[in-house]
Amino acid sequence: MLDVLLILFLSLGPMILYAMVLWWFDRYEKEPLPLLIAAFFWGAIPSIILALIFEIILDIPIVAISPNQLTYDLLGASVVAPLAEEGVKALALLILLLLLRREIDSPMDGLIYGGIVGFGFAAVENIFYLFGAYTEGGVGGVLFLAFLRAGLFGLNHAMYTGFTGLGIALSLEVRNKVLKVLLILAGFGMAMLTHALHNAFATFTSYSEGLIPLVIAVILDWGGILFMLVIAIWSFFLERKRIVAYGEALARLNIIPRAEIEILKSTWQRRMARLKTLFSGNVKGWLTMNRYHRKVTKAAFAWHRMNHSDPKAQKALIALEQQFQVLRKELVPGAHVAVQ
Repeated sequence: MLDVLLILFLSLGPMILYAMVLWWFDRYEKEPLPLLIAAFFWGAIPSIILALIFEIILDIPIVAISPNQLTYDLLGASVVAPLAEEGVKALALLILLLLLRREIDSPMDGLIYGGIVGFGFAAVENIFYLFGAYTEGGVGGVLFLAFLRAGLFGLNHAMYTGFTGLGIALSLEVRNKVLKVLLILAGFGMAMLTHALHNAFATFTSYSEGLIPLVIAVILDWGGILFMLVIAIWSFFLERKRIVAYGEALARLNIIPRAEIEILKSTWQRRMARLKTLFSGNVKGWLTMNRYHRKVTKAAFAWHRMNHSDPKAQKALIALEQQFQVLRKELVPGAHVAVQ
């Protein structure tokens, strides 16, 4: 029983922790928690089931055309697995694009949703692999494989599907329909390519007496992860730029004082303003200020979409502006969000 609990902990624990860290990167406007939980569970349950079905189906022609075991393993790992797994994981992101595209406000959101789906998939996949390692090598085999799958390569599935999410998010940044489709396909293509390269070198590692294929896999995987980190940092400053631009537009209309822009663009100053209100004993004001910051941020992103890629965003913008102006009136004088 303890061994089973250990396997479940090593499989699920790191992925949940990584998902929480990824959620932390979403600094200005947190994505709805129910959607994030749904994304994680899509990766963990439907994606796993559908991927297994498609891999079993696609295995039939692979067996027929493979002249030897190495070819069979490479085709299965580098063609079938990436196509099936990234395809079913991408379904959640396509549903989000079609039904809830207003929740994708920037490239950061694409990374968030894609990464969360990937972590859900990896969590359950790890369970299967670690139980397999347990039957072959006991607890020692489990610990070694957990180091590889949850440690050294623990961010891989999030990185793969993060590319798909990034492509979808970037498609919402442009108006040209052809370019929209190309960006989505490019994101999915990168997800498949990075997944295929990892699986190919992992396969070569099992056939090789040396560690060169494994080292190459580590370099490629962490190169992709560092690229995603750069994109996340760029997206953070992109969001800040949009908030500042919208804040300046509001200041020109005398809706907010210009000094408030400094608070809106800084996650640190936002937090300090809210904490100061909370520590003064004004719990209601703290909650109101928190909602106000979220609504203004959401309005800033809608304002940007309306002016650059989606004229239909005006309706959402009008609703958000009405909401945050009501919240402004509820804030007490002297709070760190100016009230006129």
